[in-house]
Amino acid sequence: GKGKGKGKGKGKGKGKSFSSEGFGDIEIDSSDPRKAIELAQRRAKQRDRSAISQAQRNAQLRYEKDLLDRIQGNWVDDSDPSVSYVVSDGLCSVSGGDNSRTFRNRLSVYGGELCWDARRFWHNLNINALPPAGEEVQRVEWNPAEGSPPCKQIVWVRAPPAPEGAAEDAGEEEKGTAEGSPEPPLAEEVAEAAVA
Repeated sequence: GKGKGKGKGKGKGKGKSFSSEGFGDIEIDSSDPRKAIELAQRRAKQRDRSAISQAQRNAQLRYEKDLLDRIQGNWVDDSDPSVSYVVSDGLCSVSGGDNSRTFRNRLSVYGGELCWDARRFWHNLNINALPPAGEEVQRVEWNPAEGSPPCKQIVWVRAPPAPEGAAEDAGEEEKGTAEGSPEPPLAEEVAEAAVA
């Protein structure tokens, strides 16, 4: 039996030899067809599990992508308009408020819900508050997740489009459009490659 007796090595069973990959190179005593059938059934079961888990993973990735696509863009905090959020792919950049730093947090599906992980707290997207699929999202509610340190609900509203001569963007736009300065577009490509 397993784990009983001292000094018995592993893999010294009669008529079988297992490879390190599981059921890859198996030799079976041809005089016992029941063992051959049992082994074939075990291998088929493993194959089915692999296909099922891959399909589940693909479905989860599609679900995550669909939710993230709906909330891409610029947002402001409903309770503090000085705090802004930029959602790009699976990252949320938080800036403004009392802090001069920009925080980058991960947005991903965990336990069937879109989770905003800010490390010191985490929130789940209130999916029921979203409009039906196909309609543009104008308001996003984030509820404190189970197990998160105590915190309040956070509500985002879609940021109005920035006017062309906005003070914050003017400096960046001038740098990017100045002739003979290819650095800003290159820096953006490097940043996009790092995120991907």
